[in-house]
Amino acid sequence: MPRQNTQHTNDTTPAPAGQAVYPGWWIVLAAGSGQMLQGGFIFWSMGLYTAAFEDVFGAPRAQINLIETCLTVSTNLLSPIAGILIDRWSVRHLMMIGLTAMGLGLIVLSQAGTLLHVWAVWASLIPLGVLLIGAIPGAAVISRWFIRRRGLALGLAATGSSIGGFLMPPLMTWMFLEWDWRTALIVAGGVCFAFMPVFYFLLRNHPHDLGLSGEPNSEAMLADATHADTTQWQIPELLKSRPFWLQMIASGSLLAVTLGMLANLSLHAKDLGVTGQATAVLYTIIAACSFCGKALAGYLMDRLGIQRCGYLICAFLSSGLLILFLWQSYPGLVAGAVVLGIGYGGVVPLWTSMPARTFGAGSVGRALGVMNPLHIPITATSAPLAGYISDTTGSYDGVFWMYGGCCALAAIALTLMGSVISSSAR
Repeated sequence: MPRQNTQHTNDTTPAPAGQAVYPGWWIVLAAGSGQMLQGGFIFWSMGLYTAAFEDVFGAPRAQINLIETCLTVSTNLLSPIAGILIDRWSVRHLMMIGLTAMGLGLIVLSQAGTLLHVWAVWASLIPLGVLLIGAIPGAAVISRWFIRRRGLALGLAATGSSIGGFLMPPLMTWMFLEWDWRTALIVAGGVCFAFMPVFYFLLRNHPHDLGLSGEPNSEAMLADATHADTTQWQIPELLKSRPFWLQMIASGSLLAVTLGMLANLSLHAKDLGVTGQATAVLYTIIAACSFCGKALAGYLMDRLGIQRCGYLICAFLSSGLLILFLWQSYPGLVAGAVVLGIGYGGVVPLWTSMPARTFGAGSVGRALGVMNPLHIPITATSAPLAGYISDTTGSYDGVFWMYGGCCALAAIALTLMGSVISSSAR
């Protein structure tokens, strides 16, 4: 059975009088900054790196694209270990280590002389940075600071990745063109190190570190939250838990839709005769709408509960797919991108909120860390399978049906979770 942890209790005595802003919101800002850096410099800028490496090293694209494979495999292998450390050690220190790894990784990458050198960095320093400044440590530390508005806090932190998508790729593109890719990577590494004071001064592991007892005005949720947040779930216990597997299925299915459609939307647009800047606009729309979707999902999870909010996310994604299926023209692509973008935005807050509510702040790192590699069979096959269906059928109609089925599977998993997650609506 899970063990009780009496080291950190989560009572809700209000912050001292005169405290204008609850310090937990500064934690959200710091966590969001981490997601902005890893999202902006790594995931949203991936296309810039592959194009530059192709020109520099003259290797086949299959070899160049192995950087994403190195990142995915290393991140998922390290994820369970990172989850254990996040629950047991100082998240503040871990995130500073992650920021150091990210900055060092980008600077070392700027000196790469061979493709093997590039692969080594993308399999070591970069995944360590991605893990330790990304969604998992952010969800863990935010869950310690928030009970009543936990969904909103997680949703706002997740918007950092969307902000990074707006800011970093244009900055990196400008530096690539004005200077060169090596200089741009050195500057990007320097930007990471420049955020070290933000992490150092804003991040605190627990309200007790500032003499606080927790989020004000959360008495209505105190009994449930205290029981969950003081329970330590070990990995074998998580793997025996039915809610854990249902959450893995729900989040994995929705992540498969988001990752698969991001990879294939441009190809579907190309089949419709839409290319170049018109396609880039679609991704800009998705990024903008996902920003709104993250904040909206976080807000609604605190009011409707995780289960109902999950249904809404499934509905937005399914509606976006239906629009793309029925309206195969550029206006249809734009409309589909808007609706899909809102749904995309809700997926990460939903993924991080489910284990935070069910297994508590003391175990969310382990739960998310173990869930990551279990997602691989679902998420890693999503985009290639969509490409195979398109190649064999000559259209993306079958892909839209497949991803609609993923949304239905996620909705079924949410339903089976029942009272476990609906208890978060208080």
